[in-house]
Amino acid sequence: MLRSIVLIGFMGAGKTEVGGALAALTGLDFVDTDALVEAAAGKSVEQIFAESNEAGFRARETDAVTQAVSGSGRVIACGGGAVLALKNYQALQSAGPIVYLRAPADALRARTGSGAGRPLLSSPDAFDRLLAERAPAYEAAADLIVDTGGRTPEDVAAEIVALLAR
Repeated sequence: MLRSIVLIGFMGAGKTEVGGALAALTGLDFVDTDALVEAAAGKSVEQIFAESNEAGFRARETDAVTQAVSGSGRVIACGGGAVLALKNYQALQSAGPIVYLRAPADALRARTGSGAGRPLLSSPDAFDRLLAERAPAYEAAADLIVDTGGRTPEDVAAEIVALLAR
């Protein structure tokens, strides 16, 4: 059975969109850990943060990562902070290659807009601070790094397939 392909990256990097395109291209199932969290909680990520703070969300996220890696033959799109927890990273690493979807800060800002629905972007300096904190972790965790700025999800998915075929 095919291993999975794990997509990581900052908010707005295109994990969900590229994940869908990659799943369509490869025939693998698509799993989004944020969607798993929302389905299990019956609430949006924003509502979970409001009621349980980040710690409550992260506990649910670990459950979602565990669920996502429980099968194989999947494209797994992870929430922006999922890979930062060692337990999640180890689980994701065992599932298959980890692909860091990277985009320039201006492209990420444009894609995340005002930060609506993204609780960690609620303060004015949050974007720059989080990106500076997370980018090195994404690079360290990645087996592959693929740039998504100014590209279609289908183009990025095709590049991932080509790189993995090597």
